[in-house]
Amino acid sequence: MLLRTEADFNDISPELRKKLEERVKGFGKTVRYKFDISSENPDPQKHDGKVIWPNQYILDPATFYIQDTLEKREGKSKSKRIGLILETDYENGHLKIKKYDKIKVDGKYKGVFTLQLEEIPEHFEYALYLEMHPKLTGGDFADKSKRQMISRIDEKAAATEARKVRSDRKKALDAVEGMSDKQLIDFADAMMWDSSQDPNVLRNLAEELAETDPVYFNDKVEGKTVEYQAAVKQALNKQVIMFDPADRSFSYASNKQKIVILPPISGKNEVEQFAEWIQVGGSKEKAVYEQIKTLIK
Repeated sequence: MLLRTEADFNDISPELRKKLEERVKGFGKTVRYKFDISSENPDPQKHDGKVIWPNQYILDPATFYIQDTLEKREGKSKSKRIGLILETDYENGHLKIKKYDKIKVDGKYKGVFTLQLEEIPEHFEYALYLEMHPKLTGGDFADKSKRQMISRIDEKAAATEARKVRSDRKKALDAVEGMSDKQLIDFADAMMWDSSQDPNVLRNLAEELAETDPVYFNDKVEGKTVEYQAAVKQALNKQVIMFDPADRSFSYASNKQKIVILPPISGKNEVEQFAEWIQVGGSKEKAVYEQIKTLIK
């Protein structure tokens, strides 16, 4: 056993050991820990993605002390030294720890450390060890002076989130499949794409968006957002209305009458802002929309 009691190592109280073992057994057959070991990609041309992972991360400290508040045995200190013991030897009649085991996380797993609790006995010991580690977020023995960079993955929550992602993606892809060519053109205009492309090209673009960002896609197609944005983009394409970036104003092209001056808002283009102005407005804004629809027909 890696967490066996040797000399002054791992001599935790029976109560604490039982508490930890019952907790780990409650995780089921598998438990995963997430290690916050990524860093920002300094060279996108050399490495793919926004972040990079080390080839291998070795958790430190390898040995540490905890306060065992459940310790009630006579003559036993509440301060316990914890470590994963691989090899021991005797020197001058005293037991010495020759080699420790260490938690190693390979970069290819992107910070996720998976333990097979029932199949591999050492993995059960690793879980007990991690539950006592000072860098475990929210752990019983978390050391606030150290960066909390380990978190146990809530498998139930992870499963719920994974199912939601799949459900959102299916909903989005079903929506694309049900779009007519006219709806695809409207969606392309709302997305500021070139809507003159072949319908198959537009459908492929919509499917890619539905797959990669289904939440955004579903938010986009629900309600009137696409309808309003498409109308604004088509009115611009047909030069029914004009946008002046100098003062961020929209005007009718025929008489240069200004419709609205938009405030500068980061994250939204002029078509999105104008469509939103119509959508949340009152009778005046709705009248503008009806006028635009008439003109583009």
